[in-house]
Amino acid sequence: MWNEKKERDKKREEYEEGLKKTLIPSLFGILAGVISALVVNNPTSEDGLLIVILMIMVQKFVYPFVHTNLTGAKDWIYISFMTLFCWAITYTLLLN
Repeated sequence: MWNEKKERDKKREEYEEGLKKTLIPSLFGILAGVISALVVNNPTSEDGLLIVILMIMVQKFVYPFVHTNLTGAKDWIYISFMTLFCWAITYTLLLN
Protein backbone atom coordinates (compact mmCIF):
# COMPACT_ATOMS: atom_id res chain seq x y z
CA MET A 1 0.00 0.00 0.00
CA TRP A 2 2.85 2.38 0.81
CA ASN A 3 4.48 1.73 -2.56
CA GLU A 4 1.22 2.31 -4.43
CA LYS A 5 0.72 5.69 -2.77
CA LYS A 6 4.31 6.67 -3.44
CA GLU A 7 4.04 5.62 -7.07
CA ARG A 8 0.74 7.46 -7.49
CA ASP A 9 2.24 10.63 -5.98
CA LYS A 10 5.22 10.39 -8.33
CA LYS A 11 2.96 10.00 -11.38
CA ARG A 12 0.88 12.97 -10.25
CA GLU A 13 3.99 15.13 -9.84
CA GLU A 14 5.20 14.17 -13.32
CA TYR A 15 1.76 14.96 -14.75
CA GLU A 16 1.66 18.37 -13.06
CA GLU A 17 5.18 19.16 -14.27
CA GLY A 18 4.21 18.21 -17.82
CA LEU A 19 1.15 20.44 -17.62
CA LYS A 20 3.26 23.36 -16.45
CA LYS A 21 5.77 22.77 -19.24
CA THR A 22 2.94 22.86 -21.79
CA LEU A 23 0.67 25.63 -20.48
CA ILE A 24 3.31 28.23 -19.62
CA PRO A 25 4.93 28.27 -23.10
CA SER A 26 1.48 28.33 -24.69
CA LEU A 27 0.45 31.35 -22.62
CA PHE A 28 3.73 33.12 -23.31
CA GLY A 29 3.35 32.41 -27.03
CA ILE A 30 -0.17 33.82 -27.07
CA LEU A 31 1.03 36.87 -25.13
CA ALA A 32 3.89 37.34 -27.61
CA GLY A 33 1.43 37.09 -30.50
CA VAL A 34 -0.83 39.75 -29.01
CA ILE A 35 2.12 42.05 -28.27
CA SER A 36 3.47 41.52 -31.78
CA ALA A 37 0.11 42.36 -33.33
CA LEU A 38 -0.15 45.56 -31.29
CA VAL A 39 3.46 46.76 -31.58
CA VAL A 40 4.72 45.65 -35.00
CA ASN A 41 3.46 47.78 -37.86
CA ASN A 42 5.06 45.86 -40.73
CA PRO A 43 4.33 42.11 -40.62
CA THR A 44 7.37 41.34 -42.81
CA SER A 45 9.81 42.79 -40.26
CA GLU A 46 11.68 40.61 -37.80
CA ASP A 47 10.52 42.60 -34.77
CA GLY A 48 7.81 40.06 -33.97
CA LEU A 49 10.40 37.30 -33.84
CA LEU A 50 12.47 39.35 -31.40
CA ILE A 51 9.44 39.56 -29.13
CA VAL A 52 9.13 35.76 -29.19
CA ILE A 53 12.81 35.30 -28.39
CA LEU A 54 12.42 37.71 -25.48
CA MET A 55 9.42 35.73 -24.20
CA ILE A 56 11.41 32.49 -24.41
CA MET A 57 14.21 34.09 -22.39
CA VAL A 58 11.78 35.43 -19.76
CA GLN A 59 10.55 31.88 -19.13
CA LYS A 60 13.95 31.03 -17.68
CA PHE A 61 13.07 33.24 -14.71
CA VAL A 62 9.43 32.16 -14.48
CA TYR A 63 9.94 28.43 -14.00
CA PRO A 64 11.66 28.67 -10.58
CA PHE A 65 8.58 30.53 -9.30
CA VAL A 66 6.28 27.66 -10.31
CA HIS A 67 8.70 25.09 -8.84
CA THR A 68 9.52 23.41 -12.14
CA ASN A 69 13.00 22.20 -12.93
CA LEU A 70 14.21 22.45 -16.53
CA THR A 71 16.97 19.96 -17.12
CA GLY A 72 18.79 19.68 -20.38
CA ALA A 73 18.37 20.91 -23.90
CA LYS A 74 15.32 18.74 -24.57
CA ASP A 75 13.14 20.80 -22.25
CA TRP A 76 14.35 24.10 -23.72
CA ILE A 77 13.81 22.93 -27.29
CA TYR A 78 10.27 21.85 -26.40
CA ILE A 79 9.51 25.12 -24.60
CA SER A 80 10.97 27.20 -27.44
CA PHE A 81 8.98 25.29 -30.05
CA MET A 82 5.72 25.58 -28.13
CA THR A 83 6.20 29.31 -27.58
CA LEU A 84 7.12 29.92 -31.23
CA PHE A 85 4.22 27.78 -32.48
CA CYS A 86 1.62 29.53 -30.31
CA TRP A 87 3.06 32.93 -31.28
CA ALA A 88 2.84 32.09 -34.99
CA ILE A 89 -0.79 30.97 -34.74
CA THR A 90 -1.87 33.93 -32.60
CA TYR A 91 0.00 36.50 -34.68
CA THR A 92 -1.37 35.07 -37.93
CA LEU A 93 -4.95 35.07 -36.64
CA LEU A 94 -4.65 38.65 -35.36
CA LEU A 95 -3.23 39.87 -38.68
CA ASN A 96 -6.30 38.72 -40.58
